[in-house]
Amino acid sequence: MQAGIRISSLVPSGLVIGSVSDSSDSTILAVRSEDGMAECPLCGARSRRIHSRYDRQVADLPCAGKQMCLRVITRRFVCEVPHCRRRIFAERFGDDVLPTRSRRTARLECIVHHLGLALGGRPAASFAKRLMLPVSNDTLLRVVRRRTRPRMEPLIVAGIDDWAFPSTPVSSATAPQPSALRPRQPLTPCRTPVRT
Repeated sequence: MQAGIRISSLVPSGLVIGSVSDSSDSTILAVRSEDGMAECPLCGARSRRIHSRYDRQVADLPCAGKQMCLRVITRRFVCEVPHCRRRIFAERFGDDVLPTRSRRTARLECIVHHLGLALGGRPAASFAKRLMLPVSNDTLLRVVRRRTRPRMEPLIVAGIDDWAFPSTPVSSATAPQPSALRPRQPLTPCRTPVRT
């Protein structure tokens, strides 16, 4: 039984391979979008009219012991809506394929994020080097910080430091109640005249 690999399985969904150039340590795939239209990010109108093209170099997951690099041929389209302020726009590939202005595919970004969460900066960078993922320790930490979401709900109760032991024993009758720990109104500055 002969096992084979389809070259189209090497690229993220939504992209089509144009050409392949292979070297001793890396493989460069020239890819483009399979969709013939693009949606204007400002007004949402779909356009077929191509203005120009440019190339983007994007890192992807390694394959067969070689680093993979995608040369994404990105098209610029003309928005034909008369009242749209954006006349020319670049096509978007979706955040699940290739995020806007990203230098890594979404699947590589996900692995970099998980490595940064699991191992931290330097250990994750040395492990990523063994996995043939081209990232530094600062990049790993930057990805973790960018992908963490801030708290959406406001803080209601402030906690007490668990390691601050009182000098005298505290009974449950004198211990502060959780409702007493609510943040108070901010203090207003004192406006007393300064003596000279």
